[in-house]
Amino acid sequence: MKEIEMDEAQRDKRSEDGVEISVEYANNTMFEPTIWDLKLIFGEWSGRSNSIEYHTSITVPWAQAKLIMYYLRANIAAHEVINGRIKIPQEVMPPEWTPPAPEQQTGEQKSEEIFKALQQVREEFMESLK
Repeated sequence: MKEIEMDEAQRDKRSEDGVEISVEYANNTMFEPTIWDLKLIFGEWSGRSNSIEYHTSITVPWAQAKLIMYYLRANIAAHEVINGRIKIPQEVMPPEWTPPAPEQQTGEQKSEEIFKALQQVREEFMESLK
């Protein structure tokens, strides 16, 4: 029987209990929130194009996104107990959030409340690096 050369996408499929799984790598994630769900768009920095090449998106409902956050935190906590703190390079440290402009603070947008919540998330993250 003639061997057929598989392209990279075909090689990246792994079978586990009869289920095909696509295996990808990403070192960058972009988020697109909607009222219904959260789209995570994964990509990888390319030195050739000097930019991020996005290749995969996964959309999850908000309840699943919150559960993912819980299980990510649990996995990170266990990893750090075993291997020590994960170091984040200064160049990719999340910057402080910009306060909403006065024109953004009207109506039902709850911009000030959102800003305070974002500040708290960043503070908790920064504290976790100590």
